[in-house]
Amino acid sequence: MVLPESVRKNPWLCANCKGVKHLCGMAPCPLIEEAKRSLQVATLPTKTLFGSSPPSTFVGEAGYPCVYAGPLLPNGRSDTELFEKPSQWLELDFSKLISMRVSLIRSVKRMFVRRADETRVGVAMQEAAMSVKPVDLELLLSKPPSGAPSFSFYTPPLGPSAKVERVLYVENPKVPKAVERVVSDRQLKAVEGLVTLWESGFDEVYLTRLLSSALLGVKRSLVPTRWSITAIDDTLSKAGIKKLKEFKTLDRFLVGKFEALGNRFAVILSPFRWRYEMLESWLPFVGVLDDGSNTIPSDSEDGWGRSSYASGLGGAYYAARLAVVEALLGMKRQAEVIVFMEVTKGWLAPLGVWRVREGVRRCFQNVKTFSSLKEAFEEAISNMETHKKSWYRSSRFLRERLSTKTLEQFFTGYT
Repeated sequence: MVLPESVRKNPWLCANCKGVKHLCGMAPCPLIEEAKRSLQVATLPTKTLFGSSPPSTFVGEAGYPCVYAGPLLPNGRSDTELFEKPSQWLELDFSKLISMRVSLIRSVKRMFVRRADETRVGVAMQEAAMSVKPVDLELLLSKPPSGAPSFSFYTPPLGPSAKVERVLYVENPKVPKAVERVVSDRQLKAVEGLVTLWESGFDEVYLTRLLSSALLGVKRSLVPTRWSITAIDDTLSKAGIKKLKEFKTLDRFLVGKFEALGNRFAVILSPFRWRYEMLESWLPFVGVLDDGSNTIPSDSEDGWGRSSYASGLGGAYYAARLAVVEALLGMKRQAEVIVFMEVTKGWLAPLGVWRVREGVRRCFQNVKTFSSLKEAFEEAISNMETHKKSWYRSSRFLRERLSTKTLEQFFTGYT
């Protein structure tokens, strides 16, 4: 692929952009377009679509507040639970994962975000969203599904779209009583409902469906899928941070690492009060060009939190933060956290921020203990290709914690 001149001169544009800001001056994103061209998606000759929604839904953002929305379903398949379980996707290779996800057809109808429950398609989408088991649906489409698959740095890949003319059949959804209580309470704020269900054991994927499908809150509205993913990660992690601040700090340095699907992750937990920082390096565009002088995109927050959106890393920042907060809540401890993420040359296409959340979660399955931040840092980046100096100069927390003398010793033998 021929990269824009702006990307070749500044390879960190992609890490900052995520295909949304068009910092290279090209729209649509050339990386996403390349991923689309590399796939051959089979077209369906029929206008009748029958399948088992994973369950899953889609709400677009184009034209907001009048958007395209509806249930996602693969034609004729009933073994669809894996389609909406990111916790199991890291075991799949790129080709199988993408093939599975792009077989999901976006069956949509244009609707006003405040009136989703006034359309049969909107109601079918809401019923599928609430169900904890796949829901059989039969839809009459205005024409057979067509178009390229959809790739995003925020949402998982999706298949072609088709406009729905009529809903022919909807299986009764399986909805837990705890969810029925929250959804039926029109005086309960969305944030309170989300936290209540999260503390009851419902995961962020399920809660994203509820929020996106206008099932929560006082003034209910459809929320575009991309927006709702980050909103859920942010809301749940904020609630968790309030709790973990009441815990004691760790008494040692911990490091966890994980690698999958062209992404390397490492987490350092330091025995200090809660703070959080994330850095994201992209090897496909820097590689051997990294001589230690690069500034890697990063975002951070101190104990009082953020007052603005983490625009440097976007949704990845909040996805990783939720994974870290969950781990600390499980330990009943607070810590200062640094997350390192390296997109390797094995990266093939945007997969969404779920891979960040799940990758960071896996880091805590095999944790090592260290007595100093220097040792922890060395272990964290030991299998990464990005230059040590680039990580250090880009991390506010490392610069604050490591003394000049320590750094002189640390970089001995490095140029």
